[in-house]
Amino acid sequence: MNIIEKVSESNLLTSLIQTNNFVGWIYSINYEQALIMTNDEWKQQVKGIPHNSFLIATSLKEHQFASSDEIDKEIILLRVINSCKLPQDDILIKTKIDNYQNQKEIDSVVEDEDYDVLTKNKMQFSGLECRVLGTFYLKDNLLKLGSDIENFSASLKMKVYMPDGKALETIVNYVDPLRKIKADEEFKELGITKHVDPFKIGTVRYTSTDRLHRAKKDDLVSFSIQPSDFLARRTAVLGMTRTGKSNMIKQTVSVVKNISKECNIKIGQLIYDINGEYANANDQDKGSISTIFSSDCIKYRMLETLGFNTILNNFYEQLEEGHSIICETIREKRGNNLSTDIGQFMNLSFDIPDDQEGKYKFYRKLALYKTLLYVAGFQIPYNNIKFISNAKIREITGTTKDTFKDGLTFEEGKEFFIKLRENRLVGEVKEWITEEMKPLLNLLCQKNDNDSFINGYRELTDAQKFHSNKRQTDVSKEIYDLLEEGKIVIIDLSVGNALLREKISKKIASYIFNQSMKIFTEGNKPNNIVIYIEEAHNLIGSKMALTETWPRIAKEGAKYKIGLVYATQEVSSIHPNILANTENWFVSHLNSETEIKELAKFYDFADFSQSLLKSQDVGFTRVKTLSSPFVIPIQIDKFDPKNFIKEN
Repeated sequence: MNIIEKVSESNLLTSLIQTNNFVGWIYSINYEQALIMTNDEWKQQVKGIPHNSFLIATSLKEHQFASSDEIDKEIILLRVINSCKLPQDDILIKTKIDNYQNQKEIDSVVEDEDYDVLTKNKMQFSGLECRVLGTFYLKDNLLKLGSDIENFSASLKMKVYMPDGKALETIVNYVDPLRKIKADEEFKELGITKHVDPFKIGTVRYTSTDRLHRAKKDDLVSFSIQPSDFLARRTAVLGMTRTGKSNMIKQTVSVVKNISKECNIKIGQLIYDINGEYANANDQDKGSISTIFSSDCIKYRMLETLGFNTILNNFYEQLEEGHSIICETIREKRGNNLSTDIGQFMNLSFDIPDDQEGKYKFYRKLALYKTLLYVAGFQIPYNNIKFISNAKIREITGTTKDTFKDGLTFEEGKEFFIKLRENRLVGEVKEWITEEMKPLLNLLCQKNDNDSFINGYRELTDAQKFHSNKRQTDVSKEIYDLLEEGKIVIIDLSVGNALLREKISKKIASYIFNQSMKIFTEGNKPNNIVIYIEEAHNLIGSKMALTETWPRIAKEGAKYKIGLVYATQEVSSIHPNILANTENWFVSHLNSETEIKELAKFYDFADFSQSLLKSQDVGFTRVKTLSSPFVIPIQIDKFDPKNFIKEN
C-alpha cells in the first residue's frame, strides 16, 4: 500500500478524532463501561458534556495512523450515562465544606479565605460514567462499527474526545456497509430499483436544556433515516399527547409518497385516523395529508359527510360481513345465553351450492334473510326481492305476483313469509321450507317452534348502526384495490361508534393481510402497503391471541410487503409480539415509570429512562431504526407541507 492509500485509509477512522475537543482520559474500563476523568476547563471548551452525549476514546494519534500498533487502530464509542466519583473526591468534598464553614461573609473575596492554587486545580477534575456502545475500526478499507469491544488494556492511556460537526454526523448516521448492501437487495425485492437517498428527519439533541450545543444553526448536526427501514417493517411512535407523534407520522407518510413518485412504484398507505388530524387540517398544521396529496388521497368516515366515502357496509349486499357483525353484536349482548333459533341463525351459510336445485333453495333462503333485515329496521337499498316459487306456494300464501319474474317488494315479502310460516305444516309448504329457513321464519314472526313468543328480529336491531344502504361493494375490497393503486387511504375514526371503530378497523386490516398473503402464496408479488395506526392502544390490545389480525400483521406482514406504523402513549398496552417484532422506534416523553420500565426492555433505551420521564419538549425524540446500531437522541423537524410536493 502506498502513502496516498494509507492516508486515505486513515482518514476514514482518524477523521472522527477532533483534537480540539479533548475532554479527558479513561482511567477505568471493562467490556460494558468506561470511567473518564475530565476537567472543568476541558468541558468548558466543548460547551459542556451533556447527559447522553457521545464521546470517543482512542490511543491513536491523528497523523500517526500508519505507524501505530495494530491493536491501537480503533476508536471506542461511548455514551455519557452518569457522573462518577474520583478516588480523591471525598477529600475534596471535605475541603469544600471546611472552606464554606470558615467563610466570614457570604460574598467574601478575601484571598486567604479561598483555596490555594494546587487545591483549586484538583477540584476542577471530575468523573464521568459511560456506556460502551461499540468500536469503530477499518476492514477491507471500510469503516466498520462493532457493537462491543474486542479487548481492553488496563495500562493503555486512552484520550477522550467529544465529537461534533462532521464527525458527529458520521457517527449518528452510520450504517454498516453490509446493511447498505442488504437494504438495496430488499428494495429490489420490493420492486424499487432506483437509488433512494436517506431522508433527514431532525438534528441531534442531547438534553431538554437547549442552550449551548445547539445555540447556532451551524451547531446543528443532521440525522437521516434509510428509506428501506420503513417499507415492510414495523415502526413504533411512542409518547404522550402533544409531544410530536403525529408530526413524525406525517413526515413518514409524505416521504413514502415521494419515494413512490420518484421511483414510479405503487406504495399504498392506509391511515387509521383516530383524531381526524390527517383527514382534516388543524390549527397546529399548515395543511393536512389529504390536502397535500389531494389527488391521491381518499377519505372514509362512519357518518355520511361531504368529501368522505362511507366506511359502512351494505348488509343486503355484503352478506357475510353483515351477518358476521350482527352475530358479534348479539354475542356481546347475550354472551352464551342464546335461544335455539338465534344459535341456528348464527350458523347460517351464504355459500352458493353448485347444483340448480340447491341454488333455488339458496335464493329463497336469501330472500327470507333480507326480509328479516327489513323487518328488523335495516334500511333497504332497493325494494325488490326475487326467488323461485311454484303456483301452489303462491296460492297458499295469497301471492298474486310471480316471485321470480316480477319479484316482491319487501313489504309483500314480509306478508309472504308470515303466511308461509302460518301454513308450515301443510305438505307442500313443509317440503318447500328448508332447515335453514325455519329459524329465520321464527325470528321474523317472533315465535319459536312451539309458537311461544320470542324477541325474534329485535335481537338484530342493535346492529343497525353498522349498516349503510348506499354501498355496492365490500368496503374492505374497495380499500384494498385503492391501496394496490398506490393511493393514500385515510379512515377518519374521530366520529361514530367506538365499538364499530374497532370492528371495522380489524375487518379491513384482516382483509388486507389475507389478500396480500393469498397473492404471495399463489406465487405473485403483492404491492407495498404501509398501515398507520394512531392511538394504537384503542385498536391493538396486549391480550390479543397470536392468531388475531394485528399480531399476525406484525409477525408475518413483512414477507407480504405490509409495513406497520403504530403510535401510542402506552407501551405496555401493545401486544408483546408486536413490540418484539418492531424494528424502528421513535420515543418522546413518557410520564409513567411503568411504561419506562417496559420500554427499557428493548435495545439501549434504559440509558434514557430519566430523560424520557422528565423531558416534555415537543419533538425531542429518542430514535432507534433498523439501520442504526444504537439509540440516538433527536429533535424531530416540524412537519411543513412546503417540504413536500403539492398536488392539485
